[in-house]
Order: sequence, then structure tokens, then C-alpha cells
Amino acid sequence: MKKKFIKTIIVIIAAAVVFSGCGSINDGAKTKFSDQYYDVFDTVVTVTAYCKDRKSFDAVNAVIHRELSSRHELFDIYNEYEGLNNAATLNRLAGTGALTEVEPELAELIAYTKTVYEQTGGKVNAAMGAVLKLWHEARTLSLDDPSKAYIPSMDDLKEAAKHCGMDDVYVDLQNSRVRLDDPEMSLDLGAFAKGWAVEKVAQLIESQAGDWAAKGVGGIIISAGGNVRMIGSKPEGTWTVAIQDPDSPDGSAYIAVIENASGSVVTSGAYQRYYEYNGRKYHHIIDGETLMPEGRYLSVSVQTADSGCADALSTALFNMDPEEGMAFAEGLEGVEALWVLPDRTIVKTAGW
Repeated sequence: MKKKFIKTIIVIIAAAVVFSGCGSINDGAKTKFSDQYYDVFDTVVTVTAYCKDRKSFDAVNAVIHRELSSRHELFDIYNEYEGLNNAATLNRLAGTGALTEVEPELAELIAYTKTVYEQTGGKVNAAMGAVLKLWHEARTLSLDDPSKAYIPSMDDLKEAAKHCGMDDVYVDLQNSRVRLDDPEMSLDLGAFAKGWAVEKVAQLIESQAGDWAAKGVGGIIISAGGNVRMIGSKPEGTWTVAIQDPDSPDGSAYIAVIENASGSVVTSGAYQRYYEYNGRKYHHIIDGETLMPEGRYLSVSVQTADSGCADALSTALFNMDPEEGMAFAEGLEGVEALWVLPDRTIVKTAGW
């Protein structure tokens, strides 16, 4: 029997994914409107919706942007904000013994990362900030000045890996309090935050579906740096989602297409966030065992109802060997996956 992968709701592409096949601009009684912004989650966010007019689109788009922005601040590991205890606050207070009160949603997300860590055998670890920081610094410097490109030393990586224990992350869900017990540790929510945020926003819009419909808002797609979430249905048609070809420099070509798409599609890939050193590309997805970016795949895509689940799973599967990843994905209810191997061979679960 297939097991369920826990949803992002506790209490109840990065690779690009592009959407296509949306028909003509004027589709039935609705018109297709789109907007892009670049100020959340360090990625491009595109919102497309079928609405009766620009006013109705602007209204729903403003809510989506507001909700994503608030979560960007909450999950930010680099910056603190006045009046808000966020992920960066927790990292700053690591090892001080402080049991910090946070917004319930941040406590829920951190508790979720602990559960996913257990479910995936540690293949995705939100407590791996000490290691990921070394790679982030190397990638940033190397991109800014390729003549200074380097990779972190294995000695430094192994020392940082001593401070990545998920057992050192304490979460009191009932009172929304969090404590990091290792002074050298830090959280990195990059494998979770975008998918979680997009899912929460989608669920908010879905909970108000009647109100938005009355205002002339129809089907919506949110695309946030490889995280695609469909809300409602496209007028007089179905959603089609295209998976970007990893060898397409400008992202205009695709390697797979999902017809009649619904729910979410998330892709993690090795071909956008990377730098080169001594003729080799080093991407941003770091294997917790080798402490290196491995070359098993060009990309991994996951289809499932919940964008937060898909986001976490795409990273976990990227860090699994092919046989292990296939067995894991096939054993999950309502989850399908597609792998693009280095030779461009496509492998996918039976239900894809």
C-alpha cells in the first residue's frame, strides 16, 4: 500500500517550470492577465489569471503578492525585520538557550521540516545551514569574480556538518516557540519556503473562491522559481504545464509536457543556480552525505496536490540514487516524479 507524504498543513525550476497551452488571450467571458515581480524568495514570480477585467486581476494579484511578501520576511534567513521574529532571528539566537516565540506558521514550517527529514531519511535537511552557507559564499564570490572562483574545502565542510543536527532543533508547536541548541548551527529553509508559501497563498484564495468568483476572477496560476500551483480551472480548457529543457539557455524549450494538469508541479534543477570552477559546474543542491553538489540528474520534477510537499520532495529525490528515488516516489500516494538524467534520458513514475 502506498503511504502518504505529509502535507504542509500541520494542524488539519532552482529550475524553471513554464506553463503553456493557455489558449487565446480572450477565453470565454474571461481575459488572461499576467504580472511578474522579483522581490520575494530571490526569484521571479509570475501570476497569471483569467478575470473579467484588469481591476479584478489587480485585486487578486495584490493579495497574492502581499501574502507571498509576508512569508518572504518570515522565512528569510539573511535579514531580520522590525517587530518580527523570523528564521534569521532564530539563527542569531542559536545556542543561547532562548526559546523564541514566533509566528505559528513559522513554527509549523520548522516542525514540518523535521518530519520530512525523518520521512526522507535525511535527504533534505533544513538544519544544514552551516554547510549550505559555505557553498553560498563560494557561489556568490565566484559569480561576482570568476577569477576568484573556488570550492569549499572538505575539511571546512566536514566541520560545518557537525552542526547540522535536526535533533538540535526544538519546536513547541502548541506555543509557537523554537530553539536551536547548537551555537554553530543555522536553519536554511530554501528547499521548503517557496513551495510552502505558494501553497498557503493558494489555499487562502481557494477558501475565498466564491468571493473571488463574484468579483470576476477565474482560474489562476502562480509560478515561483520552479514552483507552479494551479488554482481553479482555465475557462473552456485545461491547464498544460511544460517542464523546461535543462539545455535551453533562455528557458524557451521544454523537455516534457503535462496535459490536464492540476494541483502543483515543482522542479529542482542543476542548471540555473550554479557556478563554474576548473571546468566543472557546481549547482546549489547539496547532498547531505557527500556535502557536495552531485551530478546524478539535470532536474527532478514532482507532481502532487500540495506545492509544499512537491518542493520538499523534488529536493529529496534529487539527493537520492535513481533506484532509491524511484522506489520512494512510487511508494507515495498521489505523487508522481520525472527525472532528467545527465544524458537527457527521461525516467518517470508509472502514473506520470
